[in-house]
Amino acid sequence: MVEKRMTQSKSCEDCGQGCHCKEAYERFGSAEGPPITRDVSLAFLLPIVVFVIFLGAFGWLLKGLVDPSYQAPLAAGMALPATAALMLTMRFLMRWHRKK
Repeated sequence: MVEKRMTQSKSCEDCGQGCHCKEAYERFGSAEGPPITRDVSLAFLLPIVVFVIFLGAFGWLLKGLVDPSYQAPLAAGMALPATAALMLTMRFLMRWHRKK
């Protein structure tokens, strides 16, 4: 089916690599390797979740100390570097742990 679409596609008519596309799709489709869905989900969702947790925590801490109109921007300004620091620390620890 992929081969049929490739041969009918106007963008592939003048391509000199037309016969190699099928091989590439077959190789990628049957590639053996560990599933990466969990790692990718963790890489994208973990920083967001950590940021939201820090945002809530800093917002709660600033509740009685700062004017309400400044609480959310100040909490976000504090949560962003805290999240970055935590993510970098976790990255360093994971690399250090893998080397052992």
